Amino acid sequence: MKLIKILCVLLAAATVSCVGLTACANENEPAKEEGLGGKTIYWLGSSVTYGAASGGVSMADLLSRTEKCKSVKEAVSGTTLFTDPDSVLPVAYGSYTQRLTNSFKFKKDEKVDAFICQISTNDAQEANLSKWGEVTAANVTSADAFNLATTAGALEYIIAYVEQVWNCPVFFYSGAYFGDGVYEGTNGSDYAALIELTCSAVEKWNNLDGYEVGVIDMFNDEQFNDISAEQYSEYMSDAVHPTAKGYEEWWTPYFADYLVDYFG
Repeated sequence: MKLIKILCVLLAAATVSCVGLTACANENEPAKEEGLGGKTIYWLGSSVTYGAASGGVSMADLLSRTEKCKSVKEAVSGTTLFTDPDSVLPVAYGSYTQRLTNSFKFKKDEKVDAFICQISTNDAQEANLSKWGEVTAANVTSADAFNLATTAGALEYIIAYVEQVWNCPVFFYSGAYFGDGVYEGTNGSDYAALIELTCSAVEKWNNLDGYEVGVIDMFNDEQFNDISAEQYSEYMSDAVHPTAKGYEEWWTPYFADYLVDYFG
């Protein structure tokens, strides 16, 4: 009888010990990342992605600080989506597609959670409107089938290339709204048409299996653009480029909300 009691006591102690070990193990497990925490986001663009009017700091940099994600930014001011065949610039300062495939910042073996590409106002300059081209037929999906000397070809190439290399969602983003005659060389109506062209490309690829493509469209978001003239003067250095305050208080929260909602 005494032996049975002793065994019961030992078993009870072992059970308590195991429970204690389980509790300790759970406490030592790393906390699950929330929102964008721990995610890697690649950014491709020109002056707006770079942060030309804010000391080289844009929403890409701010998101990495506020949301604890990793932002890799490949941005060169003045560049276009399309490739100019007559350009003598080094590839490092070339078009979006040239830098996409040749950048040392983008690692082909890295796990990337999202790829974000700027819809460049440089492509909407009056001198470049004839270079837009058209979105190809639905059955054209090979990266080498696209004409990189056109904006439409560049848009499609970026989608195909990113899917092939990183197999992650692609988002194209526009800037805030601006009208005609307020930014030298580029009219707001032409930029609006470029956004429509981008949306056409996105629609084509979203209808194909295995592709996730979206547009972060601040230009056509009336609620986003509904700010006072005083706020606008603080947020924008001109019709296209945000100030540091504009990125921090206006653009970055918009991107954060969109991306956190997407990743759920």
